[in-house]
Amino acid sequence: MDALLNALMAIGLLLVLILVIYLIDRVNSIESETRKVVSTLNESAAKLATPSMGLSAKKLWDVMTGRSTEGLDPQAIDDLRSRYPIILSKHAEALYKDGFKDGILGSPPSDPKNTKDIVTAKGPVESWIPTAQANALYQCGLSASQTPEAEWGPIRASMDEAGQFLWSKAQLDATSPLSEWLMPSSSDDAATPGA
Repeated sequence: MDALLNALMAIGLLLVLILVIYLIDRVNSIESETRKVVSTLNESAAKLATPSMGLSAKKLWDVMTGRSTEGLDPQAIDDLRSRYPIILSKHAEALYKDGFKDGILGSPPSDPKNTKDIVTAKGPVESWIPTAQANALYQCGLSASQTPEAEWGPIRASMDEAGQFLWSKAQLDATSPLSEWLMPSSSDDAATPGA
């Protein structure tokens, strides 16, 4: 009888040991899966915390022009679209100023890069615009630096055409033509108090 009782206790202890090992393995599996989920959530949150959802250059342009939006939250895209005019405006302004500066300094014209690091209130963003519009904006600055202001009409028209293309492709409403704020006439400056 003692042998039978000892055998049952041994089997019971063995079952408890197997159950404990199984539970430890399950807890480790759950912990591992939880770490993966938390890591994924942290990466997603980090992307959303950046000013452009982790998108940059051509990928950012493609999302803003509606070419590539798979896997992105529509609300986040709308939020980004509300900030994108600032990025696009600063990029256009930088290209124009680069051309103007090269013209003033007498530097040989260069091929402007269509990517530019833009600093925003939420952090830096690498912006991209098509090469044709980058060249047009740079050439407008170059031409404006070498042309009397009275003859800027065609340059303004070229700049506004490039700006209209960029804003319409990015599905944005242009509040005013680029030339109004990048190439203001001196008569506008004199009429504007504090200008």
